[in-house]
Amino acid sequence: MINKDDVIKILRKVVDPELGMDLVEANMVRDVEIYNGTVKITIALTSSSCPLMDKIKSEILNNVKNLQGVNEVEVITTTMSEDEVRKLFNKIRQRRMFQKLPKRNIKRIIAILSGKGGVGKSSITALLATALIKRKLKIGVLDADITGPSIPKIFGINSIPYVLEGKIIPPVSKTGIKIMSMNLIIGDEELPVIWRGPLVSNAITQFYMNVDWGELDYLIVDLPPGTSDAQLTVMQSLPLDGVIIVTSPQELAGIIVSKAVNMSMMLGVTIIGVIENMSYVKCPNCGKEIRIFGDSKGKLLAEKMNTKFLGSVPIDPVLSNACDNGTIEDYNNEEIWNIIEKALDMII
Repeated sequence: MINKDDVIKILRKVVDPELGMDLVEANMVRDVEIYNGTVKITIALTSSSCPLMDKIKSEILNNVKNLQGVNEVEVITTTMSEDEVRKLFNKIRQRRMFQKLPKRNIKRIIAILSGKGGVGKSSITALLATALIKRKLKIGVLDADITGPSIPKIFGINSIPYVLEGKIIPPVSKTGIKIMSMNLIIGDEELPVIWRGPLVSNAITQFYMNVDWGELDYLIVDLPPGTSDAQLTVMQSLPLDGVIIVTSPQELAGIIVSKAVNMSMMLGVTIIGVIENMSYVKCPNCGKEIRIFGDSKGKLLAEKMNTKFLGSVPIDPVLSNACDNGTIEDYNNEEIWNIIEKALDMII
C-alpha cells in the first residue's frame, strides 16, 4: 500500500534546475493526498510564470507514477509568498557561499567588474579578449550580464549555440573567441530577461559548467555592474584568479566602485588592477587631451586599494561605432591598443 512517505522520498529526486534544489529541500511540496491509488500533489513555485513549470510537473508525474499501487497522479501548482521566496533565496545564497566549481581546462579565469553602469565595462572586456587572442592564446568570454547582455553585439555574433553530446557548443567570433551570452539564447536581443536573482545566478553557473569551453588560456567573465546576486555567484562559485575593476573619472563612479572593491575583498577575491575608461578625449585638431569628466582618479583609487593601475583609456567615437556595429576585432587605434597591451603585460 502506497503512503505519503513513499511519495516524499520520490519527490526528493525531482530537482528544480534553476534553484539547484530538490522540491522537498526547497519547501515546494505543500500537500500530498492519496486516495484509492490516486496521488494528488500540491507544489508551490517561486513564481506563477515559472518557465520550468511544465518540466517540473512532468518529472513529478514520471517519477511518482512508477510507484507500486499508483493508478493516477495529479499535480496542482500554487505560488510561494514573498516572505517564503526571500527565505528560500537566502538559503540558496548561504549554501553557495561554500561551494566552488571545478577549474576545468581553463588556465585563468578573470572577471571584469564595475560599481555602476555606463563606464564601458563590456567594451573593455572585448578589447582585453581581442588583445589576448592576438597573442595566439585560446580565449573565451562568458557574458554574465544576464539581464543586460551586450557582448554578442560587440563581437557581431548572431549564431545560436547548439547542444552536442549533452554540452552547449558556444559560437566563435571571427578571430576565434568563444562567446556565451543570454542574448544568443533568447533569439530577439530586444526581449527583456525578467528573472529573480537565483535564476540569474543559476544561468551563470550553467554557462560555466554546461558550455563546452574546451581548453582555454583565459576565460573573461563580463559581470553586470553593482554588487547583486550575479556578482556574488561568480565570486563565490567560479574559481576566479582575480578581478579587474573598470571605473571612470567621475567622483560618483569612484564612490560606487569602492563598494564593488570592498565586496571583492570581503569574499577573498584578488583584485588584479584598475582600468579607468573614458579618461579624456583628444582634440582632433591640436591633439590636446580634454578631460570632460574631470581629472583622472583611477591611479588614486588603485593606490587606495593597494593594487595596480592598469591604464587610462580615452573616449574614441570610432570605438563606440565598432561596438555598435559588431566590428571590435577590426578596430584599429594604436594609442588604445598600446594601453590595453600594457595592461595585459601586468596581468599575464
